[in-house]
Amino acid sequence: MSEVKIVAAAEAALTKLTSLNKKGEYEQQVNDLTWVLASFKNDGNPEGVFQKVAEAKSALAELKAQKPRSVAKKLMDQLEDALA
Repeated sequence: MSEVKIVAAAEAALTKLTSLNKKGEYEQQVNDLTWVLASFKNDGNPEGVFQKVAEAKSALAELKAQKPRSVAKKLMDQLEDALA
């Protein structure tokens, strides 16, 4: 579990969720990821980042199941790799 990979995955998930958050349906995930990334930069503890990336991965997987073209496979692979 690389801290560099998980932070990069969190930032990628945050970017995607922010772009999808036009109606506010991903507001909680956006806020959580923003908070844990800032927290990680302050204390260096990646535990919260791993938890929130896993939650973001689940939300994006649900969206991908409904609308396959809305979430890139590359992003899903990046999240999976970072969590492995």
